[in-house]
Amino acid sequence: MFKIISMTLFSCMLGLFSVNPALATEDFIFSINSLSEFEVGQFPFVNGNAVTLDNNPVSDVQIQVNFPSGIIKTTTNSTGQFSALSPAPIDIGEYTITVYAKKDNKYTNSLITYKGVEGKPKIESQIERTPKTNEKIELDPFSKMIQQLEAEKIDNTKREINIQEQNQVDESRRFAQIDLQNDLKESEKRNESYNPRNAFYKFIQKIDSSVRGIFWQQFLFTEKIANQAKEAKENALDEGKSSFEAMKIFQKEAAVTQNEVMDLNKNLNIQYGNATSDIQNQFDEKGKIPREESKDEG
Repeated sequence: MFKIISMTLFSCMLGLFSVNPALATEDFIFSINSLSEFEVGQFPFVNGNAVTLDNNPVSDVQIQVNFPSGIIKTTTNSTGQFSALSPAPIDIGEYTITVYAKKDNKYTNSLITYKGVEGKPKIESQIERTPKTNEKIELDPFSKMIQQLEAEKIDNTKREINIQEQNQVDESRRFAQIDLQNDLKESEKRNESYNPRNAFYKFIQKIDSSVRGIFWQQFLFTEKIANQAKEAKENALDEGKSSFEAMKIFQKEAAVTQNEVMDLNKNLNIQYGNATSDIQNQFDEKGKIPREESKDEG
């Protein structure tokens, strides 16, 4: 059977040193009630009230109950009563809570010890015992409200923690991206002389100047096609396409037909004076000069 723990705390002696003489007469008696045992999974609770020496209720007494699972703060109501519910259910074991009460400059506190046990708790009064029942102890509306508020508080705290953690992750990713871009820029700067454009430019400095311009224009043509293909691939990835689909788009955009190459070389030969348009027009679509038919043929 489970006993009700009842403690009465006299706070009047704490007001004797008040600067305000009126407070010295506002002495009150603070009583606490709780079960000695709770069923595993239940939420321990504490009830109490504050009255004057003339048995008149004392309202607005600041109450703080330090449960093992958290702190609950409340005040006495107009009838001098209060109720506090643990933020978390109890498990097997022995626990101690501290109850603090403060009114103006009057202050008192006390400890209450209770246990978490298997089975359903039964209330046993110090005067008479109640018959056994299978009904669970129903919390009063005030305790239910506190329980709900504490549950919402825990949810809000978890939500705030998740948001903070996500913000930290996002911030870390942002800094990592900045570091990566800086590293890439440093790497490009270190290897700038080895990039395709600079490497090819160094190469054509070693060949005959009469064809150097043609070689360079051919490279610029290839570079332009490659950049367009790369941009098309990146756009495809941004649109949500797979890497395989993006690569097919890249290959399609980077492809150059034989006619395009022939037209490029034809125009470059004319531009740099290696051939005239009349000469270039003698070549067929395959880049060959057609043979004249012999008069004896046929």
